[in-house]
Amino acid sequence: MDLVRRWLEGWRLCRGLGPLIEYDDAVAAVLRLPGRERELFALADDPATVDRLAAQVAGDIWLTVTTQHGDVIAQRLTAAGVRPFDEQKTLMSIELPEHPHPATEYELDISAEGPLEYVRLHATDGTVAARGMVAIVGDDAVMHDIVTDPAHRRRGLGSVVMGALSQRALERGARTGLLMATTDGFHLYRKLGWLPEATMVTGSGDARAVGGDLGAVLAGR
Repeated sequence: MDLVRRWLEGWRLCRGLGPLIEYDDAVAAVLRLPGRERELFALADDPATVDRLAAQVAGDIWLTVTTQHGDVIAQRLTAAGVRPFDEQKTLMSIELPEHPHPATEYELDISAEGPLEYVRLHATDGTVAARGMVAIVGDDAVMHDIVTDPAHRRRGLGSVVMGALSQRALERGARTGLLMATTDGFHLYRKLGWLPEATMVTGSGDARAVGGDLGAVLAGR
């Protein structure tokens, strides 16, 4: 699960989260969002680990399991009382030197803030037609929040944003791109040469209550 750890570090920087909390077989991110106070990311997908972590999922705690067997894991979470979301996302990677860099007539705006790089494409009226960001963590570039305004879709702008982010990441020494793709985004990234590494199954416990201190339970105390 080294790839998961690497993606997580960039993901949490993109989201402006504090350091992740690591336990024996899970990593916890504190998001403090309505209905999503904390998310657990399993570091293994064996039945014992999934069942133990699923038992801690309740209320505003989410669980994500990265696996090669998405439907099997979803069924196991359901059996444990966790509600898996319908959409299964995909952890993807690419060797950045192989990433295409499409041209565009839109105005390209690039800015940086610490380990983060931002790309925006402006239309002639100055509005942001598409945008995205990347976190540079050592050799890794973790892409995040790739969005095209509905009025400017079907013009290849997502590909332009991804290419510009990849180029900036290369210039800063990164070699590998990582991202978590939605179902819709998956097709774009595959066309750009990104490869699927694993399925990411996420579920929540709705109003189910969890007993005891979550940290103590996960640490095995």
